[in-house]
Amino acid sequence: MPKISIAFVGLGGIASQAHLPAIKELGFNVDFCVDVDEYKVKSFVEKTGCKGYINYKEMLRNENPDVVLIATPNAFHATIAIDALKNGAHVYIEKPMATNSEEALKIVETTYSVDRFAVVGHNGRFDYRASTAAKLIHRGGIGKIYYARGFILRQRGIPPASTFIKKEFAKGGAVYDIASHAIDMLLYLSGYPKPVSIKGYTNRVFGDRLEEFGMNYPQPPQQGMVSEVEDFGSAYISFEDGIAMYVEVSWASYIKENRVEYTVLGNRGGIQIDNTGLSYMTSIEREFFIASPPTLPQVSTHREVWRRFLKAIENNDRALLCPITTVEQGAIDVAILTSIYESSLSGKEVKIDVPDKLIDCAKEQLKCLRL
Repeated sequence: MPKISIAFVGLGGIASQAHLPAIKELGFNVDFCVDVDEYKVKSFVEKTGCKGYINYKEMLRNENPDVVLIATPNAFHATIAIDALKNGAHVYIEKPMATNSEEALKIVETTYSVDRFAVVGHNGRFDYRASTAAKLIHRGGIGKIYYARGFILRQRGIPPASTFIKKEFAKGGAVYDIASHAIDMLLYLSGYPKPVSIKGYTNRVFGDRLEEFGMNYPQPPQQGMVSEVEDFGSAYISFEDGIAMYVEVSWASYIKENRVEYTVLGNRGGIQIDNTGLSYMTSIEREFFIASPPTLPQVSTHREVWRRFLKAIENNDRALLCPITTVEQGAIDVAILTSIYESSLSGKEVKIDVPDKLIDCAKEQLKCLRL
């Protein structure tokens, strides 16, 4: 296969600590890198030997990369993605893919008009627990789904960096950062029912207490640092066919321990993913059974996303993207996320308007799980 040239736009921790090792494991290199921080560019160039830029438009114009990773602050995801697609690149967008539905749908439309692939960075789908649960659910193992819930809760986990906590750059806080993962996971597991309405709630509780509730990533909290965005969010989401979901996330909270948990319930069984593993509950002749995999293999989730993404590009086969989060699926995620903020601001339940075509496409893109 011809060499695939790769550009990284945004050189924060996720690019250097997750994406770079992932592509190197697969035998690929970063050819070009971009960041507005010249020091980050210099350090990344010294580490990788790539060609560095401080302006992504100049990089696109001069280099024409085949693939662009977009790992900038949230506010810039959509603009850079659309520019990169129009320049002929396939794009990998860190979550959330956009901060409003108009931008998200524009990315989807652009992928069609330029015939390029675009995916969103929800690498948790490749965790062994999640991938096993998804296959079990999509092959009928729990019957008709009626309810799902997800939690990502931290004790002390406000990321002390302006890219996460300043509205100018992040646009939102814990909801965009980690509720995006929770909602993507629940939609992935439940097969993309159509959302109808949502009652959301957000709160900024610990924004002035970063020295107490900040995490050490991507750097320790600095004295006087303040978060402008919410550190708590929750939502109750209603879907067609009588399906309901509940999501709760926090960057900081007075809880006993950090918690990540997903539960999906059907009329023939249930799935639970938590810190301890994966459990499958069902009944046979009125007897209740609980089963778990005997082993939980460790998977490099970022590497697996890149492996499938690059394979799909090499073979020019969109079907090979499954089960990566596509931009069609990502746009549904964005519609729900923005509705959480809208509902919280108004104090009322709000309607969610997602085109049927988008839902149909999202469902079809998960067909590999049913094989």
